[in-house]
Amino acid sequence: MANPMIEEWVKEILADPISKLPATAESIGERDGIIDARRYLKNTAGFVSWQHGQEFYEAWDKQTIEDYKTEIEGVAPVYDQIKMRGRVLDVGGGAGTVRHFLPRETEFVSVDPFVDYRKGLDPRKLQAYPCLREPLNFIAACAEFLPFQFGSFDWVHMRSMLDHVQSPDLALMEARRVLRPDGRLVIGLYVDGGKSGRRSLDRQLKEIARTILVSIGVNRYRDHHTFHPTFANLTKLATDNGFRIDDVFWQPQWHDTVCYLTASVEGGNRIATASSENN
Repeated sequence: MANPMIEEWVKEILADPISKLPATAESIGERDGIIDARRYLKNTAGFVSWQHGQEFYEAWDKQTIEDYKTEIEGVAPVYDQIKMRGRVLDVGGGAGTVRHFLPRETEFVSVDPFVDYRKGLDPRKLQAYPCLREPLNFIAACAEFLPFQFGSFDWVHMRSMLDHVQSPDLALMEARRVLRPDGRLVIGLYVDGGKSGRRSLDRQLKEIARTILVSIGVNRYRDHHTFHPTFANLTKLATDNGFRIDDVFWQPQWHDTVCYLTASVEGGNRIATASSENN
């Protein structure tokens, strides 16, 4: 499999994840040749739960083998609908499988707190996703503290990750900050209650069973998601943080339970514009 790399265009937009000022890889920090921009909200409510969930996810990812052909077939309609081009930031993107659906000329970078993501790449996954054999711009980072300068990207892509972050609001504030004035956000997520907003009886019974099992110490059924937004919750989260919903696509494979929001920065990214004018 290909090793991570950092192309020149990525180096030019690097920023300290806290101060947001231009920075170098060396000043941000490195681990095993990877830029390590991970910063945490260690004394904020929810950190311990988030940390346990992240550890669970990383262990699961290293051990899990999927039907990758079926996975690709299920996801393909999403990216037939949503055409990302230009400069794309994949937040929580790991090995960057979404590259499989993007034009080759796309400028792409993945950020993820899972710094050892390569250890979970099964040979069958490498075969299904040829892009995984190509060099990847990868930085270890958290969604709440992105190591990029204002207005750096045409697209910010967040698939199956927003219900794993410690602070969804802060993650979307950061997405807005690094988008260009005409940039767009994609959020792909399972929503509680699906399109109708109502949990099915089957889902209700499963959640009751889960709660009982966890209460008696069967931790293998513990839910490691940080929150379970309904569709209304998700759209409110986006609009509260300065986005305008442009389109909603329900992934056919999941029968109106997984949606992809495409959103624009409301009124253009004034922060990015002001920053550009001051430089």
